[in-house]
Amino acid sequence: MHAKWLVLLSVVASANVSDPILAQPAEVTVARNGRNVLISEVARRSIIEEMPRLFATCSLNSRDHPAIFQFWNLETAWGKVHNEDHIHLRLDRAVDLELPGSRTMRVGELMLGLGEPSFPGPELSRDERSIVAYVKCSGYELMKFVCAPGIKDVVPEAYHELCRYIDGRE
Repeated sequence: MHAKWLVLLSVVASANVSDPILAQPAEVTVARNGRNVLISEVARRSIIEEMPRLFATCSLNSRDHPAIFQFWNLETAWGKVHNEDHIHLRLDRAVDLELPGSRTMRVGELMLGLGEPSFPGPELSRDERSIVAYVKCSGYELMKFVCAPGIKDVVPEAYHELCRYIDGRE
């Protein structure tokens, strides 16, 4: 068990994405019930800093593992998530997201679906050329993200049960 946590910590620590992202303007949108929600500056900063780190914890993506995603229509998935509850981070210019195994993914937009009442997802990114889907992401980090100060105030109430679990562990 101890080794698993060390691997997870090393993956999260290797997600060196905050410097290039924080050094540029970014647009953050949280949509609930078909409308954009006003968010605090604390939530905005947290989304800009932490959302790329979440995506960097994902083990599999549709670019590197297309067979796993062969039945996904990524354009349709992007549109569906965009029309439901979600968190969307749009960067002024694309950056390289460092993934496990020394791989990088070019991203200009990151979107986390909030439409599923049991757990956040799906995780999607987009650059100038393509949409990428991610799976096998750190569930614990996703839970911490949606329960962070400012963010918890704007996510669906269904996630508050996850937050009670997180609050009990920390």
